[in-house]
This record gives sequence, structure tokens and C-alpha cells, in this order.
Amino acid sequence: MSIELPGYKISRELGKGGMATVYLAIQISFGREVALKVMAPHLAAEPGFPERFNSEARMVAALSHPHIVTVYDVASHNNYHYLAMEYHTGGDLSSRISSGGLTPYEALRITRQLADALGLAHSKGVVHRDIKPDNVLFRAHNDDAILTDFGIARDMGAESNLTQIGSTVGTPKYMSPEQARGLKVDGRADLYSLGIMLFEMLTGKPPFSAPDTISLAIKHCQEPVPRLQGDLSRYQGLIDKLLAKDVKNRFQNGTEVMTAIDNLLRAPVQRAAAQQAHPQPQPVSKPAAGLSLGVPSALESLTPPTEAEKKPYEPFFKFDEQIGGNFFFRKYIYTLSFSCDDYEEFKEKRERMHRKLRDWMSMRGKKAGELHVTIQAHPWIHARIWEVLTDDQPYDSPFGMLLEQATVTLKIFDELQPQAGKKILLRDKGKKVPEDKAEILEQS
Repeated sequence: MSIELPGYKISRELGKGGMATVYLAIQISFGREVALKVMAPHLAAEPGFPERFNSEARMVAALSHPHIVTVYDVASHNNYHYLAMEYHTGGDLSSRISSGGLTPYEALRITRQLADALGLAHSKGVVHRDIKPDNVLFRAHNDDAILTDFGIARDMGAESNLTQIGSTVGTPKYMSPEQARGLKVDGRADLYSLGIMLFEMLTGKPPFSAPDTISLAIKHCQEPVPRLQGDLSRYQGLIDKLLAKDVKNRFQNGTEVMTAIDNLLRAPVQRAAAQQAHPQPQPVSKPAAGLSLGVPSALESLTPPTEAEKKPYEPFFKFDEQIGGNFFFRKYIYTLSFSCDDYEEFKEKRERMHRKLRDWMSMRGKKAGELHVTIQAHPWIHARIWEVLTDDQPYDSPFGMLLEQATVTLKIFDELQPQAGKKILLRDKGKKVPEDKAEILEQS
């Protein structure tokens, strides 16, 4: 069925559900691509729907955050109620999980970004209530996670919501125990769903599965959280606190989740072995209303880092030149390494790198033949650094000029695993290297 909406030129259908269809469209006034979510026409006949739609759509549109999809427009035409949102081409989290390509660091980076987004939404009184991989998209240019589809979100201070019209609240696989019981929910229900997603990102499968919705709901309310195996056991405390059956034992807000992830990444890997050798018992809480089941709660808190684990970040910037070859042919090799704990520090160190490279080229000219750049960076910004340094460089920048004449390698790693990381050959004597020959060290 083709539709026409004023101000938009619809290109094609992107997806369809029971309550809405999403189209790729051009917003004519700005000439930009948008994802146009059009609610099913039959909903307009429901009493009070237009008012609820406009109220809740504007509530979501007011959430301005780098990890929440931007809503450009909310309107209605004839029986069609619709909203126009950012269109992203970086794929969705569901596809990444099924492809098995996520590392633990990537899983934690995504979880942290979504916790940040939920923190803002919850502070504004908005509960998403359908956190799942299908509702997480990625920006193509920097790989940031974007939380989308607030279609069943609700204002914590309001009683009405769109899902009261003929649909279930939430997705059973990611539903919190209180959602499964039909109880009143707040932002902590979203954090439980976030924990289910983190478990799935780490292991490739959700912690609970069952052949039917009722059995799955019972598992969410009753079954203990599965134990992570091997190196993943270091994340067990984080998972347990996200998936606590009792909301009082769960993280209380997104900021607490972000802090726990930051502390976990700074703690030494050896801590996992101690936690695995001496696991903490899980106390059992009293049965709650709705389901007469014993509900085991999760660990009350993550183990706080010891004083020895609170080693501060130690910045560095190092450079050196080596001279090889012989009397008739000199080979000048420049090595430069630096650290950065956030993107602002990276930009500062990059400018310092440019100054050093400019001095080196002024001294060596065309004989500046080999450059090795090594960067120790926080895992959250690895993707952005790769993008900045592997994209086409300004022709007049020292780094750009060296790419045109030298052999250049780039390695990025993190503080916890200095021997790992990713290293690629960017140029071979000024020539671009085919992708299948450029990779030297796979990320581990």
C-alpha cells in the first residue's frame, strides 16, 4: 500500500510491525533522508489515541542525547500519525550478535553508551520498556550505539500508553520480572533488559530461553542467572547486579552502570580468578505478588576495587628516530607513541604528533621513509581513532604528507592488554595497501 504524506517523498519500506510501518523517505524541506514511522491507520479509531500519540511522541522528541535517535518531526495527516527520525546505515545490534563479531570490550562500550542514554531518559521520567537488540542501531561514521523505537515508552508520571491498544508491553526475551508480572515499572526495568542484552553480546545467546512466553516469564522471575565461563567470568558481578530479580538489588540508574563498567575495565584481569574461586551465594527473596515463586536476588553489589587496583592513568608521549642503511643510502625510521584516556586528549596528542612529524620532515625531507605510530587508548574511542587516522588526510598535514611518501604502520591497543590490539600497514612506500594485505595483527 502506497501512502502520501505532506513534506515527504517515500522511497521504500524499511520494516513493518503490528502497530507501525517504517519507511525510508526524503524530508523535502531539508533534502535529507529520514526514517518515517507511520502508525497503523486502525489505531486512529481508538478513543484518545491521537492525543496519546502526540503527547508521547513529543515526550520522546524532547530527549536530546547522542545515543538516542533524534526525532525531527511529529505530525498527522488524514488517519496517519507519524514521526520522522534520523536514518542510520550502520546496522543493528541484532545482526552483530548473530554474526558473532562482538568482543567483550565492544559489548561493554555499547552497554555503557546505552546506559548513558537510559540515564537521561529516566531522569526525564521516560521508561523505554522494550530494550532489545533490534532497537539498537549504529552510526556509520563513528559506530556509536543509538537507542531507537520508543514506541511503547511511557511517562512514569502518566497512566496511559500506546501499548494498551492491542499489544503486549515489551519483548518476553528481554522483559524484567516486574514487567512479566504486570506490575508497575520504572527505569530499573530497562536496566534489567540492558543486562539481558549484555549477556547475549558476551555469549551469543540470552541467559533464559523457553518454548513459550509463560515459561520464559517464570524463568525471568525465578531462575538464577547462568554463570559466565572462562575469561568472561570477570563480568559476572556486573551481569548479576543488572539482572537482580528484586529491583532494590539492581543498579538504580544508568550512571551507576557506567561507573561499574569503568571500574571493571580498570581492574586487573586476575580479579576474575578470585571471584570464580570464591563465588558469593545468592540470597533468596520472598515471593512477590503476581507469581507465587521463590525469586533469588542477584549479588548485592560489585566487588569494589582494592587500593592496588586503583592505579591511576599514566599519560605518556614518546618519539624516537632510528637511522639505518649505509653511507650511500640512509634509511630514516621514526617511531611515535602516545596515550589518551578520552577523545579530547587524543585530539591534543594528535596535534602534538603533527608538530613532531613536521619537525622530522623539515629535517629529513623526502628521506623520511618509515613511520610507526602506536596509540594506547581507552577502548571506548578505538573506533573513532581508527576512523580519523585511516580516512583520507589533509594533503598539507604532516601525517598526510608522510602517507604520500613513506611506509606507515598504525597500532592501537588498550592499557589492560598492551600486547593485543590491532595493527595495520597503512602505506607501503606511499602506496595504499590492499585490505587483505594491510592487517598485521588481529584484535584480541
